Amino acid sequence: MEGTDMSRDRIEKLGTLFLAVFSTALAAQLVSTGILAAPIQWIGALTAVLGSITIAVLVRLWPQPARADIQDS
Repeated sequence: MEGTDMSRDRIEKLGTLFLAVFSTALAAQLVSTGILAAPIQWIGALTAVLGSITIAVLVRLWPQPARADIQDS
């Protein structure tokens, strides 16, 4: 069971890292090409970046579920 928890934790961390990096890179690329000309588009891009960073932080800080210890008889 320990190996499963370790791999799940690693997948969660890598997934949230990918989400934050991808949304930031996408917003930066759109800004550099001039697609985000209207202020509402800037707000949408900023919201996407901040949302993905918030999710990444929440996944790392969210408490793990409590588990009962298995006692040997």
